[in-house]
Amino acid sequence: MKKYRVTRFKRIYIEITSSCNLTCSFCQETKRDKRFMSIDEFSHVIEQVKPLTEFIYLHVKGEPLLHPQLGDILQICHDEGMRVNITTNGTLLKKQLDTLIVHPVHQINISMHSADDNDCIDMDTYFNNITECCNMLNEKTDTEISLRLWTTLEKPTLFGQKNLTIRKKLYINVQSPFEWPDINNSYYNDRGFCQGLRTHIAILSDGTIVPCCLDGNACISLGNIFVQDISEIFEQERTQNFIQGFRDKRAVEPLCCHCSFKERFSHKM
Repeated sequence: MKKYRVTRFKRIYIEITSSCNLTCSFCQETKRDKRFMSIDEFSHVIEQVKPLTEFIYLHVKGEPLLHPQLGDILQICHDEGMRVNITTNGTLLKKQLDTLIVHPVHQINISMHSADDNDCIDMDTYFNNITECCNMLNEKTDTEISLRLWTTLEKPTLFGQKNLTIRKKLYINVQSPFEWPDINNSYYNDRGFCQGLRTHIAILSDGTIVPCCLDGNACISLGNIFVQDISEIFEQERTQNFIQGFRDKRAVEPLCCHCSFKERFSHKM
């Protein structure tokens, strides 16, 4: 059995592109410029973060399978011993299937609730392609595949379960939708707890580091990994105030005060 290194973060999100081929009602509008991280930039990011984690999630905003050099990105991760998770809307899965077989990842999360939210998707073609790709990936790789249905408004279960096994390495995951944090929303609570900067950080396509994968518009910009060493970013005052605040069960950033997701960690208080 593989032994994992003791690392600072359970995972680090790396947004290889902020561009997406769909417009989903449940996804917060990205106000940043559409951008693809270059291979040199991605290599630099991996060099900076590899002492801090073994798990890379290629997603914050955007559709990672849009990246024209996805194979090169996955090869870099493999060469550096990084385990990769990808979250995708699934529309480009068939197009990138050969790449995902040649460069298998640890897990692919397919947000299937995207399909019912975009009129441009032909449902029969979409589901047939997903089925074909899941079969091929299960046959040729060890990739875990999670089919996500995150729009259940009532009790989020399917046949009484949140995680339903279809077969080995293929699952359905059911969750209720969540509200993206926004400083202009009606929710406000300056008390609570968050795993940002505790179990994970996120790095956006332009190099901006934010403490949480829900800060898709970089409201809490802690610095830029393309111009600063990541250790300097962790040591600065704003970063330390954020960490200490949640140690005290207190949100110090305005965006965090308007984030209801921290209610999910209320049992830790």
